[in-house]
Amino acid sequence: MDFILKDLDLRVPELSLVFVSWSLCGWNPGLSTGFLANNGCRGLMDNITHSLTGALLAKYIEARPTAPEEKKMYRRTFFWLFVLSANIPDIDVLFGVFNDPLSSIKYHRGITHSLLFAPLFALLPAAAFLIFSKVKNIRLLWIVALLGIVVHSFFDLITPFGTQILSPLSETRYALDWMFIIDPFFTLILLLGLAAGKLFPRKTRIITSMSIAIVSLYVTAAAFNQSIARIKVREAAGKQGIGWTRISALPQPLSIFSWQGLVQTEEGVWQTFFSVFDDGPIQFKEYPHTKNDLMKNTIQDSDLQRYLTFARHPSVRSYRESDHYVVEFRDLMFSVNEELLQSFGFVERSLPFVLSYEYDEEGNLLGKKFDGKEIR
Repeated sequence: MDFILKDLDLRVPELSLVFVSWSLCGWNPGLSTGFLANNGCRGLMDNITHSLTGALLAKYIEARPTAPEEKKMYRRTFFWLFVLSANIPDIDVLFGVFNDPLSSIKYHRGITHSLLFAPLFALLPAAAFLIFSKVKNIRLLWIVALLGIVVHSFFDLITPFGTQILSPLSETRYALDWMFIIDPFFTLILLLGLAAGKLFPRKTRIITSMSIAIVSLYVTAAAFNQSIARIKVREAAGKQGIGWTRISALPQPLSIFSWQGLVQTEEGVWQTFFSVFDDGPIQFKEYPHTKNDLMKNTIQDSDLQRYLTFARHPSVRSYRESDHYVVEFRDLMFSVNEELLQSFGFVERSLPFVLSYEYDEEGNLLGKKFDGKEIR
């Protein structure tokens, strides 16, 4: 089975290495902090899926009945324009990368992911292909580029990270919470569809149509499970008398049936992990907020205010470390079930997107860090 996916320039052994590195990047506790994990590493995994999505849709369009001359001229152009456009919104990971540790929450999935900005943004790849390709129909190139960008934003929207689809009019991060940010089964469906289309070129249109249908069913099933999970969390919080300000049912890795429930209150965060098939009562674990003078000194900081616009379920704790005190803000949205981690051989996993403040004995600020990197 050593065939070549010519349009992706990947052999099967290389694809296996991609999935291995994918797993290590997403699960290894040693890679869970810093820009590499939050942007580069996770971004690479995310963009593999975006590339495959663009490639599958491009193959579907390419397989439509056309005159031979038109098909020959447009074929490669549309394919690469679709793949490029399905990735180009993530150019925002470069904003502030060299001087701002908070860039991943300030800029990522911002203006370049906005549906309002997409028609203008699509002109860039369309203009580039107008200049360097044989296709000279700017309107057609723009439509293909726009579709690639919109598809990218949609598949980001269904994950919990949050996407500013109405930027610059609103900085609100919208999230449907249907699927985990990295779903190897979803990616595998895309990959198999492309591989089958390459193996059976005369059946490409049927194969790509079936693949798109399967993808749609998978996403629909995830959305349905999310609605069930959210009802379970809401009902459990109500039965246990938890006065919530926000409730979320968030997907867990490797299964659209496994979920994390988070209930935000004024006093802290209540967390649970469960399956939609569980019949027993949901049991929560409480993470109460630390309340002290150091917390009061921290709350007005501008970086913290920015962080709180990003974090959906922030939890704050304070502790002593060596000769200083630490006030730490974590977003429990990025938690993963410990039992799932242990099943893969990992003892623990550090949460990403952690903002911490260090104070001396007198309460003077010594410094602040985001994911272990100093903020100046």
